[in-house]
Amino acid sequence: MTKAIEKDSVHSVARRMVELSARHPVLLRYVVARHGKDGGPRLFHILLGFGEETLPVFSSWEAAQNFALANALGQEWHVRESSAGELVSLLFGPCAGIEWVLLDPLARRISAGDAAADLMSRERFVDYILV
Repeated sequence: MTKAIEKDSVHSVARRMVELSARHPVLLRYVVARHGKDGGPRLFHILLGFGEETLPVFSSWEAAQNFALANALGQEWHVRESSAGELVSLLFGPCAGIEWVLLDPLARRISAGDAAADLMSRERFVDYILV
C-alpha cells in the first residue's frame, strides 16, 4: 500500500514539474566547450584587446557550430547546450575569471582587437538571462 502511495506521489510531482516547465519554458543557450582535466567543461573564450576574456554564447546550436568551424577549433571542441542556471554557475564558479560575454558572434575568426556591439559584462549578462 505504501509503495502505491509513493508511486502516486512521484507521478504527481513529475506532472507538476511538466506543467510548470510548460508555463515557464527553459531558454537554452549554447557554448563551445571541451572536457577539462578535472572532468568538468572547459569553455572556449577569447582574450580581448584590453587583456580581459570574453565567453561567446549563442542562441542556437547551428550558430555555435558555425562559429567553431570558422575558428578552426580542433575535434576536441564541441557545442554544449546550457540552461541559464548552468551558465550562471559556470560564470561564477570555474569560469569566474571571464568578465565579458559576447552574444551570437558571427561565424568568422575573431581577433583580440575586434569590437562587438553585443559585448556585455558578466553581471549584465546574468541579469539578462535570468529575467
